[in-house]
Amino acid sequence: MRSVGIFEVKTKLSELLRAGEPIEITSHKKSVAVLYPKAATQSTAQVKRDIKAINQADQLDNTADMGDYV
Repeated sequence: MRSVGIFEVKTKLSELLRAGEPIEITSHKKSVAVLYPKAATQSTAQVKRDIKAINQADQLDNTADMGDYV
């Protein structure tokens, strides 16, 4: 999964989406979201890893709660 900062997502969104791979969006090197292409199918194991990564990022960020990521 490619990790991309918010600014890069803002400036290159169409290019990133055309690549057809999941994108982890970060802010100040902290994961804030994961964006999946519509056609992509994810294994249950990958989805669980992604949820775990988001939960870990949430625990490190005292200014937000899980609802900010979903």
